[in-house]
Amino acid sequence: MSSIARTLVVCGLISGLQPLTLMGLLLVMGGRSPRANGMAYIAGAFFIQSTILVVTALVLGGSVSLHSGTGRSLVGIRIAVGLLAMVFGVLLRRPPGKPVPEIPRALERLRALGPKQSAIAGLIVADYQGPVLAALALTTSPLPVGESVGGVAFYTVFATGIPCALLLWSTKSERAHQRITTATETILRHRRVIASWFALVGGFALVADGILQLA
Repeated sequence: MSSIARTLVVCGLISGLQPLTLMGLLLVMGGRSPRANGMAYIAGAFFIQSTILVVTALVLGGSVSLHSGTGRSLVGIRIAVGLLAMVFGVLLRRPPGKPVPEIPRALERLRALGPKQSAIAGLIVADYQGPVLAALALTTSPLPVGESVGGVAFYTVFATGIPCALLLWSTKSERAHQRITTATETILRHRRVIASWFALVGGFALVADGILQLA
């Protein structure tokens, strides 16, 4: 696997498995139109993430040499973000200083949204870390514009494919929807632990990827 493909996989998984984004999806599917809300939410997230990457691929793709000082600095940013994520993951392991609500305040209104509002919520709650880091990687990639745009599709397979798989599975039957509703309550209760592991594993992946690219 090439270094750019590896980076896009890591960034795509970070976006696709982002706990906050997935919790938002689960909550909008708790409304009266689970599938319509979920599709609109995912479409909103896909739009903003793909826009960031496509614009970068067309305008800045391959404009910076990886072996230049600027190129190495961009990889260093990815490593620094990974280290910060790992520190954040460790801090989340500590018990909160005060009681936390069952549903995060930023997400508590999502259950009452319709499809149009869910699309806007997808734009807002979408993971931005993954596409921005992937955009930095495309900036130092020597790929032609066409292949860079293909790399965007490679990222999207994970960033959008994972939420889509969750949506399709949870809305295929009433029984599946009931299971996902129960799972949502469990995830919300243990969201600090889930976010902690996500930050630790995702941060380690970013650090390892950056070091391999600089080696």
